[in-house]
Amino acid sequence: MEKLKRENLNKLMRNNHIKSIDLFSLIKNDNIFKILNLAEKNNFNIWIVGGALRDFFLNKNINDFDFAYDIQPLELVEILKTNKLNFISSYINFGVIIIKLNNKKYTLTSLREDFKQDGRFTKVRYIKSISKDSLRRDLTFNSLYMDTNQRLYDFHNGLKHLENSKLIFIGDFKKKCLEDHLRIMRFIRFCSLFKSPIYPSEYISFFLKNRNLISNLKHIKIFNEIEKALSYQYKENSISILKKINIESFIFENF
Repeated sequence: MEKLKRENLNKLMRNNHIKSIDLFSLIKNDNIFKILNLAEKNNFNIWIVGGALRDFFLNKNINDFDFAYDIQPLELVEILKTNKLNFISSYINFGVIIIKLNNKKYTLTSLREDFKQDGRFTKVRYIKSISKDSLRRDLTFNSLYMDTNQRLYDFHNGLKHLENSKLIFIGDFKKKCLEDHLRIMRFIRFCSLFKSPIYPSEYISFFLKNRNLISNLKHIKIFNEIEKALSYQYKENSISILKKINIESFIFENF
């Protein structure tokens, strides 16, 4: 049975391994390789996820490195202690460990499934599958994974959407936004990545009807999203959506 499960997993991975890329040649930061080597040395799997891969395909400077790993968080903590690496474990209940290297912080999150979400918090269970882990992510192009052999995995056509300036939620977008209200602000922020972003019109209608979800967020989280959006090339897109959903005054009066 266990052999069959492994064979099915390997088949799934092959089907979703769409290409190999050369990200490493662009990385000038030795901290990244130190983290990847730590996984290899201690026999666990690790993937670069999210922003670094998104920026790679958008030909932007790559500064945002996040990682996913496939062991229990407490196992990772013991490995970090053994290797005398500094880390923050304040969010370990969510599988999140932040490694501190040369005055920089790197977030490592265990592969996980989220459940019993209430818009701001979630309970988690740890898993071994990156395809299942990808289901908890927000937009398709934020669910790209690259392993230590620079093989890219895409379970939701994220790369195609990225190439076509499309912002598409994974699964039921209403459910996604009700599970985690911050996803609305993240969507608004990512619209500023593209000159002419494409997305279903029903997204904006839903945001307008549920704009109170944004006001319920912690102000620091809203501020962080707005700050990032305004740093992007096409920041006017985010401002336009804030106007459409009638929260522009709330945002800029408070932030």
